[in-house]
Amino acid sequence: MTDQIEPARTEDTTRRRRSSLLWVGGAIASAVLILAVNGTLSSWTTAIIDNNNNNVAVTGAVALVETGPGGTCDTGASSDNTSTCTTINKYGGTGSPLDPDGTNSRTVSVNLANTGTVAGELVLSTDSCVSSAASGSTGADPSGHPVCTKVDVGVTCSSPATMDTTSAPVALSSFAGGTVGTLAAGAATDCVFTLTLPAGTPSTYASQVAAQVLHWTLTAS
Repeated sequence: MTDQIEPARTEDTTRRRRSSLLWVGGAIASAVLILAVNGTLSSWTTAIIDNNNNNVAVTGAVALVETGPGGTCDTGASSDNTSTCTTINKYGGTGSPLDPDGTNSRTVSVNLANTGTVAGELVLSTDSCVSSAASGSTGADPSGHPVCTKVDVGVTCSSPATMDTTSAPVALSSFAGGTVGTLAAGAATDCVFTLTLPAGTPSTYASQVAAQVLHWTLTAS
């Protein structure tokens, strides 16, 4: 009698062996794939750009500091680079009135410094001089005999500035200022104002106050 069972077992065994080999081969392939992925995992899942050249510049600026009797005024401390200076009186004030028959002249010195980062052209300009009666006076006539037309002013500024009007002073009513000079960043100049009430000025100009607004303007050059 021919045995038909043994070949079936042999074929089944062969299939099992092939199956095992395929499983092992697949497992090895999977292991290789995982290793390949793990080897490049960081570069595949994360993208990085390093920008190491990022900067911005701001333009240079001028800033002006005035120092004189009564205090210091600084444009650099404000958001608009301006300062209304009420503490420095370049004409000397009203405490010691000028007397044509006595002390008829005075000087006031102020320092102007460019505390900015670029050079600038410094200019002095003026508003109109205003004559008014002195406090407590009687009989003063600022409208008919304005003292602004009698008090003379001259200005001289030290190097590097070039302004010097002392050789030809003018009445406050005609004083318009002028170009002071160029101030490099960090440079400064001393400007001296000389006020004079000429000897022999008629008494019709007595007991008055002459007032004038002055402007320092420093413009980048």
